[in-house]
Amino acid sequence: MTSNQISTDIKEFLTKASTETFLFAARQFVELLEITPIDKKEFFTKAHSALLDLYSAGYKLEQIELKFSSNGKDFDRDAIFENKNTGQISKLGAEAFYWEVFEPTYSENDGKSTQGWLVDDFSDIYRDLKIELFKIDNLRTDEAIEDALWQLKWGFAHHWGQHCINALRYFHYLYYEGKQTI
Repeated sequence: MTSNQISTDIKEFLTKASTETFLFAARQFVELLEITPIDKKEFFTKAHSALLDLYSAGYKLEQIELKFSSNGKDFDRDAIFENKNTGQISKLGAEAFYWEVFEPTYSENDGKSTQGWLVDDFSDIYRDLKIELFKIDNLRTDEAIEDALWQLKWGFAHHWGQHCINALRYFHYLYYEGKQTI
């Protein structure tokens, strides 16, 4: 379906500044993970910046009202997903592990911490964004685009947004607690 066949409602939502900003940030993050591997320090600097832009844009992305989607339509996410990640994140090494504390009143003996992993954070964000961008860019139907935009906002609130925050927390401590310089 060409863009001329997309409804006015979907076209208007796609041209909102918040939607355009988000889609740009999402594409930038995906492209970063798909480029030929680069130096780890350069990758970390670019990833930190891309995550900041992505989180901010995800926060500002408006929730689309569902008009075209149906309960019966379930896009096959596994069939849609084409992993073009060049392996940059798999080469991060042991320093890609970090500790998370889910309880602010945590004491070391409470057992309320868990180990996080930048590789998992990046992979989950990448997969969630890549699938929905594919639906927007390639399926080009009102239903697919609306579903993708809804999934992107839902994923921000319930899945990839949390991975983004975890990775940002890692980078904050890496750069601002003296472990590495920017």
